[in-house]
Amino acid sequence: MKFHLVFISLLVLACGRDIKNPKFPKDELYSSSIVGLLKLLEMEKQVMVHVKGFGDALQEKLETLKLHLKTIDRKPYTTQAGKDKYISNPLKAFSLLRRLREDWIRLQIYTKTKPGTDELEAMKKLLERKQTAEDMQEGLRGLSRIEQTYDLKAVDISQGRLQDKEFNKELSLRDCLAIANHKYQSGDYTRAAIWYRQAINHKDEPNSEVYNEALGKPAAGMRRKYAMACLMHASHIRNPSLNHKELQAEVDEILREMSSINLEKYVRRLLEQDVDELLKEEERNRPPATNHDLGCRGHFKKRTNLSCRYNFTTTPFLRLAPLKMEEINHDPYIVMYHNMISDHEIEEMKRQSVNMTNAFSGAPSKNQTESIEIVARVVWLRKITPFLERINQRITDMTGFDVSEFPAIQVANYGLGNYFKPHFDYMYGNRIKKNSIDGLGDRMGSIIFYTGDVPQGGNTVFPEIQVAIEPQKGNALFWYNILDDGTPDPRSLHSVCPVIVGSRWTITKWLHMSSQMFIKPCSPKKNLNYKA
Repeated sequence: MKFHLVFISLLVLACGRDIKNPKFPKDELYSSSIVGLLKLLEMEKQVMVHVKGFGDALQEKLETLKLHLKTIDRKPYTTQAGKDKYISNPLKAFSLLRRLREDWIRLQIYTKTKPGTDELEAMKKLLERKQTAEDMQEGLRGLSRIEQTYDLKAVDISQGRLQDKEFNKELSLRDCLAIANHKYQSGDYTRAAIWYRQAINHKDEPNSEVYNEALGKPAAGMRRKYAMACLMHASHIRNPSLNHKELQAEVDEILREMSSINLEKYVRRLLEQDVDELLKEEERNRPPATNHDLGCRGHFKKRTNLSCRYNFTTTPFLRLAPLKMEEINHDPYIVMYHNMISDHEIEEMKRQSVNMTNAFSGAPSKNQTESIEIVARVVWLRKITPFLERINQRITDMTGFDVSEFPAIQVANYGLGNYFKPHFDYMYGNRIKKNSIDGLGDRMGSIIFYTGDVPQGGNTVFPEIQVAIEPQKGNALFWYNILDDGTPDPRSLHSVCPVIVGSRWTITKWLHMSSQMFIKPCSPKKNLNYKA
């Protein structure tokens, strides 16, 4: 069996460890997968344990001090006669002399000891593993991607409403402010102003004074930032050719000439305006929704000429155990197979998916113009195991194709707002190098097993033919990338919507042409039909 060790270049997702550009971090980005976010959750749990341990140590010290005070047998005498009576007792007088000479000196030394030093050291080591600044930025980009792709409102997100679902989680004032600052720095001044406004109007949180004492006051300078965002928004509309630095200089000049009293009046006037007007203005100035966005929002017209049936014919085995097949689109051919992987096998897949790496939407080149984004965490399973053999056999049963030439499969796990922009799986641009798949041939077909629960978002979208598929756990999606004559089919352009809620796990397999040359011979090219 010919096995290509240089398969890493075959990825639609370029793995982080093979990317030398510093813009593509090699270290794990926790935000890029649910697996990584679970690590952060466990890390926070351990930090909380150590904080509690530190608090317990402080409490123990406090109780020791209180106990010592209780052991001193003296009343709070308020009269001179009472004091004289107390100190005239020789036993009490001696105890007083000894306590001040010995006990209080030792107690003073005790107060200088630092309780919970082990807990503090453990916290320090844990927090050294916290997410990087880039990881935080990636999380903010993911949340912004969810907001914009699904056309969600800031007020709904901050109050725990995502689409038509209510969640028992409201964003804190600090959360809203972090989002506003990110949008401002990224040049989205309109949404930044909306989020600053949301932060200003945020209701007081329980025990906010205590939090502010420990964490600092988040509201400091917030009203000025809101005014800056509104001014940047207005300046950008008036002169869209100015870049961020030029706009900032113009706004700084305006604010320098504005007194603090006039600034506060300006902010109050802005806050009195109906937020719907700002939302309408933002809607007027935003670019039109793409087919990718419309597919993610569920706005494509439903197909009515499709059917579901049992597939008895692809391989002889299916005569005994036919597969449930659902037609998704006729031309180009896209089908969904139901119940193709069990929960037990999914857990087996996760156990084997160790040492996952950052994955990107492409590989960098010298003349790179297209943006490359973090997509997920991925790993290739190439060791021949019973699990891998079962998956490959099912792929053969679904497609009738030979997968023995390259049996490896790719496992991916998506994170906070991760998505995959519209792309082709066949060779084009800088994503897939022809010499790296020498002997395998181009990717004639693609299969995705959906192996995670994704209640909201995460659709696979084909923007050119306006088809969107929900990632139903246990199902497998199959389509062709290459036409019958061996040329690329541009209608196979596809994308992955940002995950809103859930853990999007997938197994991906690409079927290469060389192994199938006698199973699926070429035939004359036909005219492309962009209708189902």
